[in-house]
Amino acid sequence: MTVYTERTMQKTISLFSVVGLALGMTAGNAAAEDKAKGAATADKIDFEKQIWPFVKESCVKCHKPPYTDERGRKRKPKSGMVITNKKGFMKGGENGVVIVPGDPDESEFLQRTLLPLDHDDHQPPEGKAPEWTDDQKKLFAAWIKAGADFGTWESDPEVDKK
Repeated sequence: MTVYTERTMQKTISLFSVVGLALGMTAGNAAAEDKAKGAATADKIDFEKQIWPFVKESCVKCHKPPYTDERGRKRKPKSGMVITNKKGFMKGGENGVVIVPGDPDESEFLQRTLLPLDHDDHQPPEGKAPEWTDDQKKLFAAWIKAGADFGTWESDPEVDKK
């Protein structure tokens, strides 16, 4: 028969506590990693549902395919940039590409919304269309950083008319 002293019992309890704590932390970290992976998937930005509505509201009036207005005048997209379809959006305009997947800082489309309102290159021009909110700018930047994935969106047939 083994006789345990009080000191031996304390050491044994301490050892089991440390082992239990370590196992709990490992399980907790694994659960946190799984949750983060799930959140990343669940938080994937849906261009058509989350981005396109505010881009359409603020930008399409000036950046749609050429058309004839109600007075019979031929209208061309500002800066030669059509954003009513994926191909046009990624092509950019007279100044070249405006979306650089993975790099919001190099994406002129976003950067122009971040300029001061009174800056000549700020978009949309003050008073011409609704300004993006700070949250919309952050969401657009996150969408670009994540790779500027359009998902299944190819165009908006309502405004992508030629």
